[in-house]
Amino acid sequence: MCGTNPFPNRNIYHTFAILSKKVCKFFCLTVRLWCMLHARTDSLYLSKETSLKKQQAIPDNTDMIMDHPACMRKISQLIMVMKREVVPLTTALGRVTATDLTALLPQPAFRQSLRDGYLVASGIGEAGSDQIFPITGIIQAGNVTETVILPGQAIRIMTGAMVPKAGNRVIPQEECSKDNDMVRIPAHALGNLRTHIEEEGSEMAVGDLVVAAGTVLQPEHIGLLATTGLNEIEVFRRPRVGFFCTGSELVEIGSVPLPGQKISSNQHLLAGLVRRFGGEPRFLGTIHDTHAALAQTFAELRATECDLVISTGGMGPGKYDLIEQAFLEAGGEVIYNHLDLTPGKNSLCGLLGEKLFFGLPGPPTAVHALMNAVVGPALLQIQGVGTLYPMIISACLSQPITIRRPGIMQLRGGILSYSDGRCLVRMAGKHEPPSCYMVIAADRSSYKQDELIEVQLTATPFGPHFS
Repeated sequence: MCGTNPFPNRNIYHTFAILSKKVCKFFCLTVRLWCMLHARTDSLYLSKETSLKKQQAIPDNTDMIMDHPACMRKISQLIMVMKREVVPLTTALGRVTATDLTALLPQPAFRQSLRDGYLVASGIGEAGSDQIFPITGIIQAGNVTETVILPGQAIRIMTGAMVPKAGNRVIPQEECSKDNDMVRIPAHALGNLRTHIEEEGSEMAVGDLVVAAGTVLQPEHIGLLATTGLNEIEVFRRPRVGFFCTGSELVEIGSVPLPGQKISSNQHLLAGLVRRFGGEPRFLGTIHDTHAALAQTFAELRATECDLVISTGGMGPGKYDLIEQAFLEAGGEVIYNHLDLTPGKNSLCGLLGEKLFFGLPGPPTAVHALMNAVVGPALLQIQGVGTLYPMIISACLSQPITIRRPGIMQLRGGILSYSDGRCLVRMAGKHEPPSCYMVIAADRSSYKQDELIEVQLTATPFGPHFS
């Protein structure tokens, strides 16, 4: 009995326990390795996804909403003013002055007569009676030789002619009586405090400011600058503005559109508006609503010499509205993709490299409104004009207005007129070019007739609309 094992199965149990422990340890190690590998894979995937997002410049939150004042302030911060160039005064109309322009010549440049008449050198009210003077000569406008005049003499003189130093008054010819070589001048004319002589530099001295920097030159400025002796001026270079229109349905003017096609009118509207705001328009083509076509267009934009780029169409929520996606994939940086403004809810502003890009909706009415309210001011700032907004005035409504969808600021095309000393405004007709845009407040659902309303001026009918 002593030589036999009382627990014959003990060795088997011991062996099984050891094997079980090793299997459990192996299983735990396997699970641990699997978890580590899974975590590594997730990390690599997330890293790759993050890298792709950065590469495509796609933000996590693509809903970037701005109201009109905020978007204009942001755009103003990003704008780089054009370089300067010197141009002849004859080609400077509509250009923006880069420096203060001062007078090189006094105005007037010499003592000049303001009337046709007789120049005398006698004292005021001399002898208290009518006087008769011999006529000793004549001075015409353009005479550059100073004529000598002595007390007791009279010289026939024309408007704009140079007045000799000794002459102290011009008597208008209608107050005088001429008899051969003699002229009678009444006492009251001799005693008149008005001399009808304009002194040299009385209007403007050399060095006086003529036109301030940042001024959009109008014909009146050009004439004034010419009189002060300036024949070349320093201005900001005109921005080169590239624009393209998207839409597979668009055909060029001159074509007969088939059913389902439209004439591409925005390219012609934009060309005119770009010129109105001082830019040089460069049409980049009509682009089909395909990802490949838009991707190629944005890729080519970086190589163009354009300073600013505009597109129309492709900004809605539809399947073929692909502007924003193509812009982001090209490396564009979005400033806003939604304006708290109608029209303009579906619009885009961003940077493509150093180029400012505006994606506008397709309807021409929206293009016109946003060019006036957003893109136009940006174009002027690029040229050195220090303004953010169109000029705003108050006008009296000639008809009531009902707002169908209140809750958002709206720009409604209007027509300005004058009547009984009041500035009036009414809604523009469907195909009537607006002369202003009525600013509809977000909290208003209606306006009454004769109520005052703010309006943004366009370039007509009051001339340049940016101060």
